[in-house]
Amino acid sequence: MKKLIAVVLALVMSMLTLSALAETVAYNDPAAVRPETIEYPTTGLSWNATTEVRAKEPYRIAMIVKNNTNPFMNGVLNGFKKAAQDMGFEAELLSPQTADSSDDQVRLVEDMIAAGVDAICIHPVDSNGIVPVLEKAWDAGIPVLVQGTKANTDKIYGWYGTKYADEATMIAEYMAAKLDYKGNVIYITGPQQAQNAIDEVNATHAVFEKYPELHLIEEQPGNFNRATSMSVMENLIQKYSEDEIDWVIGGNDECAMGAIAAMENAGWKLGFDEGGIGVSGIDCNKDASYAIQEGTLTVSINPDPVSLAYVGAAFLVNYLNDGTLFPAYVPYPDFQNNEEVMVDASSIDNYIENVAWWKDPQ
Repeated sequence: MKKLIAVVLALVMSMLTLSALAETVAYNDPAAVRPETIEYPTTGLSWNATTEVRAKEPYRIAMIVKNNTNPFMNGVLNGFKKAAQDMGFEAELLSPQTADSSDDQVRLVEDMIAAGVDAICIHPVDSNGIVPVLEKAWDAGIPVLVQGTKANTDKIYGWYGTKYADEATMIAEYMAAKLDYKGNVIYITGPQQAQNAIDEVNATHAVFEKYPELHLIEEQPGNFNRATSMSVMENLIQKYSEDEIDWVIGGNDECAMGAIAAMENAGWKLGFDEGGIGVSGIDCNKDASYAIQEGTLTVSINPDPVSLAYVGAAFLVNYLNDGTLFPAYVPYPDFQNNEEVMVDASSIDNYIENVAWWKDPQ
């Protein structure tokens, strides 16, 4: 009987050991199998985001964005800083020396690999240009969580966040419905070489292809920059009369605000619901939010960069704590089920009061 008990105990211990090994397999181990789903480790949007996740060790985790000039990217950095404070890790908050420079971003990743950080979260400038250095991090055993713009490699811990194509599709479909699927539209895009701008443009074009009476009469890059977009719109005002334009799509809020400034200076009527030209943006930043409230901007989308960064940090801390593996892609925010994503006149007051990511958390 004693021998039988000993054999049973040995088998149980062996099974537990194998189970533990299976649960802690490294993300870059050939034996690792990505789960199909993962639970969000946080709750709440913007500065209301909270989590029970706590770092078991003083991990050093880098957050690398595309620039520090776009309010959205600064929101990401602020959200990651909040995550570090709440979860108890050291955050390296980094952006390229030259805004939206893929080469500079690559150098930052190389620096973090050399410094031996525990993990990296990155919002890539270029889906292809970032691949070699991310694969270098993979070989070094540093988990990289890609945020937003996809990196064209499987050699990463995972990919999560906003699919820019989804945002663009939602805005274009909203615009199409407002225009009753007919009218003339100007599109001021992001940088032509930027992957997120390319994704937005392709998705927007797909919506126009569905509605033959909806005409995209001009498409020019505003580089996600307000001054550049204002200049673009000023030139277009010389080409078109006010009654020839029904809507202006901004690739982001900065593009939209630049276009609004140019049209206001020209004396054009804005405010689609009041019979003026409709304008849409993406990001729901501070100026855009008040423009919606004032009626000059018709709609924007809230991708919530603060909680976007916060949940990404929690994913990485969970992995460093216990080896939690990650699906191929995790959407955040959930555009299909979150009513606070699309913001227009009907929801702007609640957004500013309770959700806005750009507000001072103090």
